[in-house]
Amino acid sequence: MLIQIFQSLIELLYHYTGDYGIAIVLITVIIRTIFIPFNIKQRKQIKKQQEFSEKIENIKHKYRRNNKKRNDELQKIYQESGTGVMGCLPTLLQIPLMWCLYHAIRQTMVVGTATKLLPWVSSLLVKDQMLILPIATLVVQLLPQIYPYIRFFKQLNLQKAPFPMIITMFLANSFFVFAIPSGIGLYYFISGLFIAVEQLVGNLFALHHARVQVA
Repeated sequence: MLIQIFQSLIELLYHYTGDYGIAIVLITVIIRTIFIPFNIKQRKQIKKQQEFSEKIENIKHKYRRNNKKRNDELQKIYQESGTGVMGCLPTLLQIPLMWCLYHAIRQTMVVGTATKLLPWVSSLLVKDQMLILPIATLVVQLLPQIYPYIRFFKQLNLQKAPFPMIITMFLANSFFVFAIPSGIGLYYFISGLFIAVEQLVGNLFALHHARVQVA
């Protein structure tokens, strides 16, 4: 059902733009924009979870020689904590929607469909032989993982993914993005770029808020 709805939206956007590439970009941006409030809530939940974990570690260190006191304090903080599985809900909601959008784009493309956005690609159904789009996609997908390592955002104490995990994800994504048709690659590039920009703006806003509080 959702796949058909997305297909209809793509066709509608194509009717007004005359370009399937632009239609793919617009529908991807629309869907990602709808999820911005959920993503903001998720980032707040992740921040709370991070602070919760730090409190747990501090209590374990502070009362490492007093088991009873440590257990009492841990029990108290577990009861007061509002963290839970709800923090994963935005991500879980997005998975089926983005999966349907992926298949809607795949089923909508026809042979010979090109786009002004990728003038070096003959059709959205073929791979980018110049590898411009796949490389750009890998870069934008990697950006959110790099933000926590940038000194400018050090004050935010962003949660860092281990380098081995980042490298593994990068390699896994490489096998995928180099093999997919350009139409799907365009979808993944715009989606990754949107996420990277959204998180960058969120980090800048949080940094500004933190500095205002200090001042």
